Amino acid sequence: MAPVSGETALPGEATVRQRVYTGGVRVIDGSICSSDGTTRSLLVYEGVETTLFANMGAPTITGQNVINRTAGSFIAEGYKAGDQVMGFGHATASNDGEAVIVTAVAASTLTVNGTPFTNETIASTYRLFRTVQKTRIGIPFNSGNTDSAPSVLLFGASQTRDKSVDTSGVSLGSTGALIVGMQAAISALPAQVYVQAKAARY
Repeated sequence: MAPVSGETALPGEATVRQRVYTGGVRVIDGSICSSDGTTRSLLVYEGVETTLFANMGAPTITGQNVINRTAGSFIAEGYKAGDQVMGFGHATASNDGEAVIVTAVAASTLTVNGTPFTNETIASTYRLFRTVQKTRIGIPFNSGNTDSAPSVLLFGASQTRDKSVDTSGVSLGSTGALIVGMQAAISALPAQVYVQAKAARY
Protein backbone atom coordinates (compact mmCIF):
# COMPACT_ATOMS: atom_id res chain seq x y z
CA MET A 1 0.00 0.00 0.00
CA ALA A 2 1.44 3.38 -1.00
CA PRO A 3 1.82 6.14 1.60
CA VAL A 4 -1.18 8.41 1.94
CA SER A 5 -0.82 11.52 -0.19
CA GLY A 6 0.34 14.46 1.91
CA GLU A 7 1.49 12.23 4.78
CA THR A 8 4.58 13.43 6.64
CA ALA A 9 7.46 11.27 7.85
CA LEU A 10 7.37 9.99 11.41
CA PRO A 11 10.11 11.19 13.80
CA GLY A 12 13.35 9.45 12.86
CA GLU A 13 12.21 8.67 9.30
CA ALA A 14 14.10 10.28 6.42
CA THR A 15 11.12 9.74 4.12
CA VAL A 16 7.60 8.45 4.45
CA ARG A 17 7.68 4.66 4.52
CA GLN A 18 5.03 2.42 3.06
CA ARG A 19 2.26 1.78 5.58
CA VAL A 20 1.38 -1.92 5.70
CA TYR A 21 -2.02 -3.19 6.84
CA THR A 22 -2.50 -6.82 7.81
CA GLY A 23 -6.04 -7.10 6.47
CA GLY A 24 -8.03 -6.62 9.65
CA VAL A 25 -10.09 -3.91 11.28
CA ARG A 26 -10.92 -2.95 14.82
CA VAL A 27 -14.44 -1.71 15.40
CA ILE A 28 -13.75 1.03 17.93
CA ASP A 29 -16.99 2.94 18.33
CA GLY A 30 -20.62 2.94 17.36
CA SER A 31 -24.15 3.90 18.27
CA ILE A 32 -27.69 2.61 17.96
CA CYS A 33 -30.79 4.71 17.32
CA SER A 34 -34.39 3.59 17.17
CA SER A 35 -37.59 5.20 15.89
CA ASP A 36 -39.63 2.29 17.26
CA GLY A 37 -42.16 3.19 19.93
CA THR A 38 -41.42 -0.09 21.75
CA THR A 39 -38.28 -1.06 23.67
CA ARG A 40 -36.30 -3.67 21.72
CA SER A 41 -33.16 -5.78 22.11
CA LEU A 42 -30.21 -5.96 19.72
CA LEU A 43 -28.05 -9.11 19.51
CA VAL A 44 -24.35 -8.69 18.69
CA TYR A 45 -22.35 -11.56 17.21
CA GLU A 46 -18.71 -11.95 16.24
CA GLY A 47 -18.23 -14.16 13.20
CA VAL A 48 -15.52 -15.71 11.04
CA GLU A 49 -16.21 -16.49 7.40
CA THR A 50 -15.34 -20.17 6.97
CA THR A 51 -17.11 -21.32 3.80
CA LEU A 52 -17.63 -19.65 0.42
CA PHE A 53 -19.90 -20.68 -2.45
CA ALA A 54 -16.86 -20.92 -4.75
CA ASN A 55 -15.54 -23.85 -2.68
CA MET A 56 -18.83 -25.76 -2.39
CA GLY A 57 -19.53 -27.03 -5.91
CA ALA A 58 -23.33 -27.01 -6.30
CA PRO A 59 -24.64 -26.37 -2.76
CA THR A 60 -28.25 -26.79 -1.67
CA ILE A 61 -30.40 -26.77 1.45
CA THR A 62 -32.62 -29.82 1.95
CA GLY A 63 -34.85 -31.08 4.73
CA GLN A 64 -35.10 -27.48 5.96
CA ASN A 65 -31.99 -28.12 8.09
CA VAL A 66 -29.18 -29.62 5.97
CA ILE A 67 -26.59 -27.59 4.04
CA ASN A 68 -25.18 -29.76 1.23
CA ARG A 69 -22.07 -29.33 -0.90
CA THR A 70 -20.61 -31.29 -3.83
CA ALA A 71 -17.03 -30.04 -3.44
CA GLY A 72 -14.82 -29.27 -0.46
CA SER A 73 -15.35 -30.54 3.07
CA PHE A 74 -17.06 -29.16 6.16
CA ILE A 75 -14.82 -31.42 8.25
CA ALA A 76 -11.66 -30.01 6.67
CA GLU A 77 -12.97 -26.48 7.34
CA GLY A 78 -13.12 -27.32 11.05
CA TYR A 79 -16.85 -27.47 11.77
CA LYS A 80 -17.94 -29.41 14.86
CA ALA A 81 -21.24 -30.30 16.49
CA GLY A 82 -22.18 -27.48 18.84
CA ASP A 83 -20.86 -24.70 16.57
CA GLN A 84 -23.19 -21.78 15.92
CA VAL A 85 -23.36 -20.75 12.26
CA MET A 86 -25.03 -18.09 10.12
CA GLY A 87 -25.31 -17.95 6.35
CA PHE A 88 -25.69 -14.85 4.19
CA GLY A 89 -26.35 -14.35 0.48
CA HIS A 90 -28.96 -17.11 0.22
CA ALA A 91 -31.31 -17.31 -2.74
CA THR A 92 -34.12 -17.13 -0.14
CA ALA A 93 -33.76 -13.92 1.87
CA SER A 94 -35.48 -15.36 4.96
CA ASN A 95 -32.63 -17.88 5.32
CA ASP A 96 -30.12 -15.06 5.85
CA GLY A 97 -28.84 -14.43 9.36
CA GLU A 98 -30.44 -17.45 11.03
CA ALA A 99 -28.28 -18.27 14.07
CA VAL A 100 -28.41 -22.07 14.20
CA ILE A 101 -26.52 -24.77 16.09
CA VAL A 102 -24.71 -27.53 14.21
CA THR A 103 -25.88 -30.99 15.33
CA ALA A 104 -23.94 -33.20 12.89
CA VAL A 105 -21.00 -32.77 10.51
CA ALA A 106 -20.00 -34.85 7.48
CA ALA A 107 -17.68 -33.88 4.65
CA SER A 108 -20.57 -32.97 2.34
CA THR A 109 -23.34 -32.08 4.82
CA LEU A 110 -23.85 -29.77 7.77
CA THR A 111 -26.99 -30.52 9.80
CA VAL A 112 -28.45 -27.90 12.14
CA ASN A 113 -31.05 -27.96 14.89
CA GLY A 114 -34.74 -27.68 14.07
CA THR A 115 -36.07 -26.80 10.63
CA PRO A 116 -35.05 -23.13 10.33
CA PHE A 117 -34.50 -22.94 6.56
CA THR A 118 -36.47 -22.84 3.36
CA ASN A 119 -35.07 -25.45 0.97
CA GLU A 120 -33.18 -23.87 -1.93
CA THR A 121 -30.40 -24.08 -4.47
CA ILE A 122 -27.84 -21.85 -2.78
CA ALA A 123 -26.91 -18.65 -4.64
CA SER A 124 -23.41 -17.70 -5.79
CA THR A 125 -23.32 -14.87 -3.22
CA TYR A 126 -23.44 -17.35 -0.31
CA ARG A 127 -21.05 -17.12 2.67
CA LEU A 128 -21.19 -19.20 5.84
CA PHE A 129 -19.87 -17.88 9.16
CA ARG A 130 -19.06 -19.56 12.44
CA THR A 131 -20.39 -17.15 15.05
CA VAL A 132 -20.57 -16.50 18.77
CA GLN A 133 -23.07 -14.20 20.43
CA LYS A 134 -21.16 -11.48 22.28
CA THR A 135 -23.96 -9.62 24.02
CA ARG A 136 -27.55 -8.43 23.97
CA ILE A 137 -28.23 -4.70 24.20
CA GLY A 138 -31.49 -3.13 25.36
CA ILE A 139 -32.66 -0.34 23.02
CA PRO A 140 -35.15 2.00 24.74
CA PHE A 141 -37.99 3.21 22.54
CA ASN A 142 -37.17 6.25 20.37
CA SER A 143 -33.47 6.15 21.36
CA GLY A 144 -31.64 8.97 19.62
CA ASN A 145 -34.88 10.47 18.36
CA THR A 146 -35.96 12.56 21.33
CA ASP A 147 -34.10 14.92 23.67
CA SER A 148 -34.85 12.65 26.65
CA ALA A 149 -33.75 9.36 25.00
CA PRO A 150 -30.13 9.45 23.81
CA SER A 151 -28.71 6.94 21.37
CA VAL A 152 -27.25 3.74 22.83
CA LEU A 153 -23.52 2.95 22.71
CA LEU A 154 -22.51 -0.06 20.63
CA PHE A 155 -19.61 -0.64 23.04
CA GLY A 156 -19.61 -0.01 26.76
CA ALA A 157 -22.95 0.64 28.45
CA SER A 158 -24.78 -2.65 29.04
CA GLN A 159 -21.88 -4.77 27.78
CA THR A 160 -19.76 -3.78 30.77
CA ARG A 161 -21.73 -6.37 32.77
CA ASP A 162 -20.46 -9.08 30.40
CA LYS A 163 -16.76 -9.62 31.11
CA SER A 164 -16.34 -11.58 27.85
CA VAL A 165 -16.96 -8.39 25.88
CA ASP A 166 -14.08 -5.99 25.23
CA THR A 167 -15.77 -2.65 25.85
CA SER A 168 -13.08 -0.78 23.91
CA GLY A 169 -14.02 -2.51 20.67
CA VAL A 170 -13.74 -5.72 18.69
CA SER A 171 -10.79 -6.74 16.49
CA LEU A 172 -11.71 -8.60 13.31
CA GLY A 173 -9.32 -10.41 10.99
CA SER A 174 -9.58 -10.36 7.22
CA THR A 175 -12.41 -12.92 7.34
CA GLY A 176 -14.09 -11.54 10.46
CA ALA A 177 -17.47 -9.84 10.78
CA LEU A 178 -19.42 -7.99 13.43
CA ILE A 179 -23.04 -9.10 12.94
CA VAL A 180 -26.02 -7.42 14.57
CA GLY A 181 -29.67 -8.38 14.50
CA MET A 182 -32.87 -7.70 16.37
CA GLN A 183 -33.97 -10.22 18.98
CA ALA A 184 -37.56 -9.75 17.75
CA ALA A 185 -39.13 -7.99 14.79
CA ILE A 186 -39.50 -4.24 15.15
CA SER A 187 -42.80 -2.47 14.60
CA ALA A 188 -44.17 -1.84 11.13
CA LEU A 189 -42.68 0.92 9.01
CA PRO A 190 -41.84 3.74 9.44
CA ALA A 191 -40.24 2.34 12.65
CA GLN A 192 -36.55 1.52 12.13
CA VAL A 193 -33.45 0.70 14.15
CA TYR A 194 -30.11 2.09 12.94
CA VAL A 195 -26.72 0.67 13.92
CA GLN A 196 -23.58 2.66 13.11
CA ALA A 197 -20.08 1.30 13.64
CA LYS A 198 -16.72 3.03 13.24
CA ALA A 199 -13.65 0.98 12.42
CA ALA A 200 -9.91 1.47 11.95
CA ARG A 201 -7.77 -0.77 9.75
CA TYR A 202 -4.71 -2.50 11.12
